[in-house]
Amino acid sequence: MKILIMAAGAVGSYFGSLLLNHNEVGFVARGNHLEKIKQNGLKIISESTGNKTFEVNAFDKPPKNFKADLVIFSIKSYQNEASAPIIKHVLKPTTQILSIQNGIGSQEFLSNHFGVDHVLPGATYIDATIKSPGVIEEFGGNPKIVFGGNQKQIETVDSIFKPTKINFEISTDIQSDLWKKLIYISALSGISCLLRQEFKSILSEQESKKLVISVLEESLSVANALGTNISTDIVQNVIEEFEKKSSNLISSMYEDLKANKLTEYEVINGAVSKLGKQMEVKTPINDIITTILQLHNQNISKIKR
Repeated sequence: MKILIMAAGAVGSYFGSLLLNHNEVGFVARGNHLEKIKQNGLKIISESTGNKTFEVNAFDKPPKNFKADLVIFSIKSYQNEASAPIIKHVLKPTTQILSIQNGIGSQEFLSNHFGVDHVLPGATYIDATIKSPGVIEEFGGNPKIVFGGNQKQIETVDSIFKPTKINFEISTDIQSDLWKKLIYISALSGISCLLRQEFKSILSEQESKKLVISVLEESLSVANALGTNISTDIVQNVIEEFEKKSSNLISSMYEDLKANKLTEYEVINGAVSKLGKQMEVKTPINDIITTILQLHNQNISKIKR
C-alpha cells in the first residue's frame, strides 16, 4: 500500500515509521527537518518500540506518480489550508484520509474539501516531540490510534495497520472519543499556555490544579450539551491520569507558544469556547485562554508578514 504522512512531525513520523516494513510510505516535511531526514535518515527514539534510524522517502511535495491508498493527517490545524493542494495531488477514488489531528474540526475540513467518503475521524494518544531536526522522541509509552468510519473505510485501515506494530482501536462512538481527547487536551494545553508553566508544576499547587479541573468541567459541559455520551467520571479519571503521568506530560501547544510559533487554539480551547456560546454553556476559563492565544497568533502573524 502507498501511504502519505501529512506531515512528518513527531506524531506522523512515529506512526509512519511503524508502517515502513509493509508499505511504501512518503513523508511530507520541510525546512531543516526535511534536510536532516534526507541526509541522516529519520531517527526514532522510542520507549515503546525501541530506537532505530530509517531511510525514508521524504519530500516537501509528493512526486507526480505518488497516489496514496491512505493519508495520515496529523499536521497542525493552522496548516490545514496549505495541506489541501498536497492531498488533492495524491488522491484517487479509493484513497482514505485518516485524521489524527488535535482538537475538533478536521473531519469537517477534510470532508468539505475531499468528500465524506474519503475521511475517517480519529484521535491519537502519544507523548512525542521533535528532539532535533530529523530526530523524534516518543517517551510516554503505549501510543495508540482510535478511529471510526463506515465498514469499508474501517476494513481498509484495519488491513494496513494489522501487520504493523501500531496499537489501534476501532471506535463504536468516534464523536464521543474525539470529545474525550479534546476534554483532555483542553486542560493540558490550555492551562499550560495560560500559566506558562510545565504541567507537573501546575498540578503541584492546589489553586492551579483547580483551574485544570474547571477547564475539564467546562469542556465536558459543552460536550454533553452537544449530546455526546461522556460520563462525569471523566474529570476525576483525567486528573488521576495527569497525576500518574505528570513527569512526562508535554503540551505541543505550549511548546509552540514558548517557541513563538502559531498555536492550535482554535480547534482546542477556541472550539470549546465557540461551541459553548452556541449551546449557551458558560466556559469562562476556556474563553480567557482563547483570547490570550488569539492575540498571540495575531502577533506572530504580523511578525511573519
